[in-house]
Amino acid sequence: MSLDPIPQRASSTPAPLLTPERPAVNIRSVVLGLIGVVFINALAPFNNSVLNNTDIVGNFLPTGLLLFVMLFVILVNAPLHRFAPRYAYSSGELAVALGMILVSCALPFVGLMRYLPGNLVGLFYYAAQRPEYAEFLRSANLPDWLFPTYSSSDIVRRGNDPVVQQFVGRALTDSDTFVAHFRAVPWHAWLRPTITWGIFLTGLFGSIICMMVVLRRQWVENERLQFPLATVYMSLIEAPASGNALNSLFRDRLFWIAFSAVAFIHFFNGLSAYYPRYIPPIPLSYNIAGILSEEPWRYCEWDFMYQRFYFTIIGLAMFMQTRTAFSLWFTFVLVQVARMITGMRQTEISELMTFDQLFGALIVFGGIILYIARHHLLAVLRQMFGPGRPDDPRGRYLPYAMAGWGFVACQLILIIWLVAAGTTIFGALVIVGMLMLLFMILARIVADTGMIYPLIPVPVAHPFDVAASSIPALPHTTTTNYFFARLFSGILTHDTRQSLSPYAQHAMAVTDRAAYSHTNDWRKAIRFVGALILALAVAYLVSGAATLYIEYAYAATLDRSNSAPINAWSSHTLVQYIVMDPCVTYTSGGQAVSHNRILQIGIGAAITAALGVLRLNVAAWPLHPVGFLLCYTWGLHQIWFSIFLGWLIKTLVVHFGGARMFSRAQPFFLGLIYGEVLAAAFWLVTSLVLWLLGFEYRAVILLPS
Repeated sequence: MSLDPIPQRASSTPAPLLTPERPAVNIRSVVLGLIGVVFINALAPFNNSVLNNTDIVGNFLPTGLLLFVMLFVILVNAPLHRFAPRYAYSSGELAVALGMILVSCALPFVGLMRYLPGNLVGLFYYAAQRPEYAEFLRSANLPDWLFPTYSSSDIVRRGNDPVVQQFVGRALTDSDTFVAHFRAVPWHAWLRPTITWGIFLTGLFGSIICMMVVLRRQWVENERLQFPLATVYMSLIEAPASGNALNSLFRDRLFWIAFSAVAFIHFFNGLSAYYPRYIPPIPLSYNIAGILSEEPWRYCEWDFMYQRFYFTIIGLAMFMQTRTAFSLWFTFVLVQVARMITGMRQTEISELMTFDQLFGALIVFGGIILYIARHHLLAVLRQMFGPGRPDDPRGRYLPYAMAGWGFVACQLILIIWLVAAGTTIFGALVIVGMLMLLFMILARIVADTGMIYPLIPVPVAHPFDVAASSIPALPHTTTTNYFFARLFSGILTHDTRQSLSPYAQHAMAVTDRAAYSHTNDWRKAIRFVGALILALAVAYLVSGAATLYIEYAYAATLDRSNSAPINAWSSHTLVQYIVMDPCVTYTSGGQAVSHNRILQIGIGAAITAALGVLRLNVAAWPLHPVGFLLCYTWGLHQIWFSIFLGWLIKTLVVHFGGARMFSRAQPFFLGLIYGEVLAAAFWLVTSLVLWLLGFEYRAVILLPS
């Protein structure tokens, strides 16, 4: 049973490819993957925080990954296919490299490194300025091994330590060279947290990998989810016909028409950013705020009245199920209607109300996922405690017994780590449970919808907040429990558009189709899991070093805004508003709440349950519960209109041209995606070259960031 009444694969899914002569996981595929891992993780912090360019990772269809693989396919693999076909990379080898790069995208920016180092210094930076922060940190009694090595044990003095001050500002050097800046980084001070947080991340990433291995068969084979992004990736690495250098996508006229048109528009608009007096930009947005300034329209959110068009999102909507795409934009519009009604009644849907509704929705949606997968999960449990039944499914990448017990072991690592850091066992269970729930739901949303900006900003601390304000008989949780719940909300779940679980699930989905569609023998595929683990380890070290380097080397961004400090959202804004302010409020009695939290949680749970039941049992029901899960979030707010445009075009194509025109139009929509990728890459390189030559450049942002 699936959330889709008639589960079908997208018609664009390539047929299973022939078994390659070489094993997919070999030295050259792993080396290619590692080159891509280093490229993404070394460049992303500098590009995003210093150059202030379009994020080369940014979402679940990373620009940097697509660029790297596309250039390799066209510039290296195509000539090999033409002149030395025996040395050309097979689709399976390319899938392995792509999967390694894909999982590594979870680390270099908002997935981890944008927030982790900044929080470890930002806590003390502000404790030196705000006495209530210092008092809270003293009461939390946090162990030193969580943080860089400081010269003092005093909370306030740590805020003035060079490790903190030079991170926020800049480490002074005798010369402005890479070597001088590299030597100025206090690497020795960061060695301890590199190890201790590496242990935590081992447990977290191990849990996610094992969870995705367990759920892979259920989602891919039993429920037959769409995996729209996997279709996009497969179009890139699909092998060409014998005798051809490029596959069918790169030889399609419609692809190049769309590709060229989008690339030209962004090239023209980029020139307009440099020469606004001479080159007017091509409009890619609308703003109707002036028209909708009267009641009841003025109660609508800004993102309803102003939208920018994103060709990548329009293209992706082609590969979403039509009803799923409809659910995403239509639910957002319904929320605007609700806001107009409440506004006319002099009330509002507050941010805290949306958190409560989403919390109820998360619990129910997670329950639906597990309920649908119950037979598969029971088969996994049987194999964990015995040989299982003869007809039980077997794991493709790991034996289910190994994956199940590996998940348990990694969960224990997380719990032991948290308890050693000062939490109670109950607090650790709540924190870890919330993390796993969020990451499972994220993976499911992306697999089912192809949504590349699925942010679910419910804090990990939400169960503690609800219990404190709505169940007076329960005592408040400990200071340390609440601190870690808030810290992980900032570092891991506040911005979930680069989380590991969807990346890992899609790495497996692509490799399924390209390399292992012919076998379910885990002995042949287990090396792919090893390749993913290697990629994560290398990404952790490279992205961490790159982040520390730029933080100590640059005091401000290099674009015209000259914003200081770089990455201020991490060490400044997030530390205050996501971590410390809520912690101080909680210890002083909790946040005042003007609404009935249990009622709002119940509303969110009831809406999600109703949508899920209708989706499962009524074939014609048009709304997917994921629309409600995302309707309040930043990600959907940025792209809902582009989803609408893609849905509208797809609906018209299918209505007037049928399945034949739908299939024929797919290269055109892929051209929209890759055209925007190339344009982003062009302006990224332009900014870098101009900076290296000493000229002023303009940051050209093409996607939400």
